[in-house]
Amino acid sequence: MKYNYAQLYQKNAEIYERRPNLKNALLLCNVLFSWLFFVAYTLLIVYAVFHDAFTAKEWIAALFFPLFCLFLVSVLRLAIERPRPYAETGANITPMIEKTGRENKSFPSRHVASAFVISMLFTAHFPVFGAFLLLASGFLAYVRFSVAAHYLADLLVGAGIGVALGIPIFFL
Repeated sequence: MKYNYAQLYQKNAEIYERRPNLKNALLLCNVLFSWLFFVAYTLLIVYAVFHDAFTAKEWIAALFFPLFCLFLVSVLRLAIERPRPYAETGANITPMIEKTGRENKSFPSRHVASAFVISMLFTAHFPVFGAFLLLASGFLAYVRFSVAAHYLADLLVGAGIGVALGIPIFFL
């Protein structure tokens, strides 16, 4: 069953257009939740350095899997060059944000893939905070859809890549 992105986005966008404060909160969440994972990852690495918290294998996992995730998603985006929803010909979508210069780099979502792999890393070492970050990753995916930055498939594949690259962390 194929969904009509433009209709789904329009229905969702109407909610925010009628409520400017809610729209501003959504746009703020787009920025804050994107930074949340960068800051959390940085703090985890700093914590591990100063508390000698990781074994050699855990260091490899903590550095390799998030960086490989970023690399893999970036290569896929270059190879696939899928337009963002608002950049599709005839889409008639007015996004809440625009990614000027990156209109053909939508699939898969780098934000969501990175968020999920970082969440999986945290779940392996700090399960409660990791669970919170997994929920935050899902919310980030919703936000990225709501601002018209990604199609649903971009987000699902990004989440899948992040989780798939996070699973081996539990076995090292």
